[in-house]
Amino acid sequence: MAKQVAIRPRARLDLIDQAAFLDRQSPAVAFRFLFECDATFNLLVDTPGIGGPYLTTDQRLVGVRVFPIRGFPNHLAFYIDKAAGIEIIRVLHGARDLDAALQDI
Repeated sequence: MAKQVAIRPRARLDLIDQAAFLDRQSPAVAFRFLFECDATFNLLVDTPGIGGPYLTTDQRLVGVRVFPIRGFPNHLAFYIDKAAGIEIIRVLHGARDLDAALQDI
């Protein structure tokens, strides 16, 4: 059985927010961002170990991994590797306070 990519609702909102922001600059860039997110998620489901552990002192985030979106290195996919595939928990710009943004997972 093929592994699956599950995207949490908050991560879907992240994708919509980032794409809307990029769309104001260039609709083509926004489309490319969403395309590259999909490509990155598929890469991660095939090789989940390529993302590194998210380094934090918050014990609730143990097991969370992080990997940059292909072509958008400042945008980071935060995910959990599970037996059935990966679960995307957030997609955030690296300039944010990441620990604070990850508090709601």
